[in-house]
Amino acid sequence: MKILNLTINKYKAFQRSEDIAVGGKNVFIYGENGSGKSSVYYALKDFFQSSVENINMANLRNLYLNDGQTDCAIEVVFDGNAKFTLNESTKTTNTASITDCNRLKSFITYKHLLGVHNVKLKDELNVFNLIINGVLKHFKSQTITGGIELGELWKDVLEESKKTVGRGKDFNQHRQKKASVERKALSFNNALNKLFLSGNTDYLAPAVNKVLEKLVPDLKIEFNRHTIQVNQWGGISQSKILLNIESDGTSLDSHYPHFALNEAKLSAIAISIFLAAILRQSRFSEEIKILFLDDILIGLDNEHRLKLIKLLKEPEFEEFQIFITTYDRHWYAVAKVQLTNWKFLEFYKGVNGPEINDKVKTEIQKAELYKNSYDYPAAANSLRKVLEKTLKEKLPETHTLSEEVKGLLKPPKLDTLINRLKEYYKDLEIEIPDSIIDGLKTYKTVLLNPMSHDDIESPIYKNDIEAAFQVIDDLQNIELPTREVVIEKNKVFTITLPAISYTAELVTASYVYKIDNDGDISFSTPKFSFNIWTREGVDFAMDTDSPPLAYTQDAKLNDILSGPYTCEVITNALNRTFTDRSVPNIVVTNLKNAMECDGKTLTQWLV
Repeated sequence: MKILNLTINKYKAFQRSEDIAVGGKNVFIYGENGSGKSSVYYALKDFFQSSVENINMANLRNLYLNDGQTDCAIEVVFDGNAKFTLNESTKTTNTASITDCNRLKSFITYKHLLGVHNVKLKDELNVFNLIINGVLKHFKSQTITGGIELGELWKDVLEESKKTVGRGKDFNQHRQKKASVERKALSFNNALNKLFLSGNTDYLAPAVNKVLEKLVPDLKIEFNRHTIQVNQWGGISQSKILLNIESDGTSLDSHYPHFALNEAKLSAIAISIFLAAILRQSRFSEEIKILFLDDILIGLDNEHRLKLIKLLKEPEFEEFQIFITTYDRHWYAVAKVQLTNWKFLEFYKGVNGPEINDKVKTEIQKAELYKNSYDYPAAANSLRKVLEKTLKEKLPETHTLSEEVKGLLKPPKLDTLINRLKEYYKDLEIEIPDSIIDGLKTYKTVLLNPMSHDDIESPIYKNDIEAAFQVIDDLQNIELPTREVVIEKNKVFTITLPAISYTAELVTASYVYKIDNDGDISFSTPKFSFNIWTREGVDFAMDTDSPPLAYTQDAKLNDILSGPYTCEVITNALNRTFTDRSVPNIVVTNLKNAMECDGKTLTQWLV
C-alpha cells in the first residue's frame, strides 16, 4: 500500500488544513528551515507510532492558534481508498498494517546521525543508542529475541536495574534484585550476541557492509558489542556497541575511529546501519513500507549524496514509498534530474503556515511566494520564466524560433528574447517604449544571474526583485505593434522612365509589412536589390554621359547590384542622370508610381 494523500490540520507548523497529494509516488521536499517540511516528517512518524501508543495530539496543536477548537488531526489515504485518522479525540490507526510499518523504525532525521558524525574526540564511537533505541527498537524474532521487541528487552533491563531496595543490612533484597536483573540482562545479551557477534546467522554487519560498499567502497565495519554486566547491587555496566572500521584494508582505532574519518564517511556509516536494519526488518511489514529521510543529506558531501540517490533507485527499495526532505535548493534541483517519476514539492513560510508550491498555479504566483519567503534567487528564477513566457507570447513566431547552441537547437533564453524584442521594434522602424527597454536593461542581470549579489537579503537585491515584478507587469500590459506582410521577399518590380530612356528590374530584399501601432498605420520601408538596369540600350549604364558607359563585371558592379536600397536612395541616384540630361528631377512618389509588380504600382501596394 502506498500513500495517496496526506492531510495535516493544525499540527505543529500547520495553522490550517493542508492536503498533500502524493499519488502513491516517492516524494522529495525542498524547504528552508522553519518552512514546515519536518512537520510532515513528524506527522507521519506520529501517525504510525500512534498504532502502538497514545499520541497527545492536543500538545502538538499549532502554538499560534488559540481558537479553542480541538481539531488537530492527521489523515492518511492509501491506495484502495483505505483511510486512517489520528486526531485529538479518536484514532483508527491501531491496525496490523500500520503497526507492522511502525516496527520498521524507518523514519530517519539528521539528529540520528549526530551520534555518529558529531562525536567529541575524547568520546568513543558508541552506536548502542542509535541501534537499540533507534532502528532495531521494535525488532523482534522468535529465534533471536524470543518474540519480544529488542527495545522492550532493553527497557526491562533498565527498569529492573533502577528498582530500589530497602535500607539496612538485609542483603537478600539486593541478591534478589541482582538475580532478577541478571535474568533480564541474559535475555538481552543473548539477543545482542545473535545480532552483533560475528559468525552468527543473524549478524547484522554483512548487511551493513553491503549498503556501505555502495556509498563508501573503501570502508568496512564490524560490530564490537559489549555484553551488559551486572554488579553485586543489581546495577549494570555502560551499554556499548562500538565499531571496528577498516579503511582500505587498514584497521582504525577501535575506540576512536572517528579520528581518521570525515563527516561524510561517518554519516555514510550511520545511514548504512539504518538502511541495512530497515531492509532486514522489511519482511515484517508486508503491506506498508515507508522510508522517510529528513534532512540527512546535511552530513554528506556531493559525491556521497549522488551515491545515496543511486542506492535508493535500486531494486531492494522498490517496495518502499520514500520521502526525502532537504533545505539545499541545489540538491533539490539535482534530484529532479536524477529521480524520475517522483513527486517534487517546495515548502515556504507563509502567513498561515507552510505554503506548498504544487498549490500555486502560475510562475508569477510562485515568484510572489518565493519573494515573501525571502528566497530571492528562487523568485528571480520564476520571474525569468515569466518574462521568457511573456516575450514568447508577445513576439511573432518568427522571433521565438529555437536557436542553435553547439550544434543543437534549443529554445531561446531570456537574453536572446530581449535582443529579439529590440530587433522586432527595429525591423518595424518604431522606437521601443522607454518603460520597457529601461526596465529590461536594469533587471536583465538580476533575472539572468539570480545569485550574482553577494548578499541576497540586502535591501538593494530585494528592491531589484520587487521592481522586476513591475517590469513584467508593464510588459504584459503593453500591446506590441502588429504587422502584416503586404509584399513578399524576392518580389520582382520593374521601373520604366521614358524621359531618360531607363528601365530596371528589382527584387524586394526583405518583407514589407503593414504595421498597426495602437491604431497608427504605417509600412516598413521597402528595400530592393537590382537584377539589371538599362539606359539608352546599355545594360548596367553609368549615371552620366550619353551614350553612357557600362559598369564592367567587377566587384563594384556586384556591390551595386546587391544593395539593398530604399526608394529614397534609388531616387537620388536616378536624379543624377536626370540632372545630367537636363531633365527635371523626380521625387520618391514619382518613383513609386513608376515601379510596378503584378499590375500594381508600389504606391498601390502600400495602401
